[in-house]
Amino acid sequence: MRANFPRPGDLARWAFWVPLRNRVSAQNPKQIAPLMALWPAHWAAARATHPLMEDEYRRWFGRTLTGAGYSTLVRDAYRQSWRVHVEELILGGLNPTTVNDWVHIEGIENLEEALGHGKGVILLYPHAGPIMLMIAALGFRGFPYVQYAARGLAPEPIAQAHPELLPRNRWTTAVREAREAHENALPVQYLTEDAPVRELHRCLGDNKIVGIAFDGRIGSGWFPAPFLNRTALLSRGPWKLATSTGATVLPVFCTARVGHKATVHIGPPTPAQSDWKMLAHATIPTFEAWLRKHPEEYGVWLLHTRQRSGIDDHPLFVDTAVDDRFKRWLE
Repeated sequence: MRANFPRPGDLARWAFWVPLRNRVSAQNPKQIAPLMALWPAHWAAARATHPLMEDEYRRWFGRTLTGAGYSTLVRDAYRQSWRVHVEELILGGLNPTTVNDWVHIEGIENLEEALGHGKGVILLYPHAGPIMLMIAALGFRGFPYVQYAARGLAPEPIAQAHPELLPRNRWTTAVREAREAHENALPVQYLTEDAPVRELHRCLGDNKIVGIAFDGRIGSGWFPAPFLNRTALLSRGPWKLATSTGATVLPVFCTARVGHKATVHIGPPTPAQSDWKMLAHATIPTFEAWLRKHPEEYGVWLLHTRQRSGIDDHPLFVDTAVDDRFKRWLE
């Protein structure tokens, strides 16, 4: 029963994602500016999490930043995450014309080249920046986009075991339903982890784009990889899917620089290889370079995975594991 009792944060998220969503419009950017200016409140309200996020950044950058530099980075991470949240409020009101007012795509020729191979495209990205605006921009440009990701609330047994991290009540349910309703308004297809692998093969066989977060925590197999000066456990799935289907891997990164519209950076395509590990190790440095340039876009995901590092046997980084279960993936 404890998990059903709302916390102040649950109610705040409900107020943001449910009633507020119906008061903003993609056709009126002036409504967004006052909301954007509220990011310091978001940063201040999360003060208790600042040390943990800072620790994540310190494990990444070591002594290359001063104490003040780390504090600034944490602040900027919350500013960026607030912007991402605010701009997601207008997802359901976007259309082929208005989407260009909110997001710009760089490297579209790389996507067209990848599709030209005719074997489908696995579009990979980290959990950084305005990902939903990326999905909207590609969908409204007419690209055949399929998003593969976890959706909905956490499974009941896991939520019951970790109510402090995965609260389940009428307010959290309403938030998830509201967000997914607006996501469903986009002209794209969604597949969850419950979808059979053959469905992913069919999409790629039809020369569609399958979007996957390479640092996501869903999957059935994991492998250690050097990432951000640490050892990460990443899913084998995207890379094995590429080698088994011949699909082209396309690295993508999303940014939302202050004073600029959201930007989707599409990197050069990487043809499928016979060895999935070689393909992964050849592609991951591209993401590392983008993240080093825009580390503020990644802070909230670092915090999110750190807070949940004890839920399963594959924390994003092995140096934050709470027990020895992760070692099975190092063998």
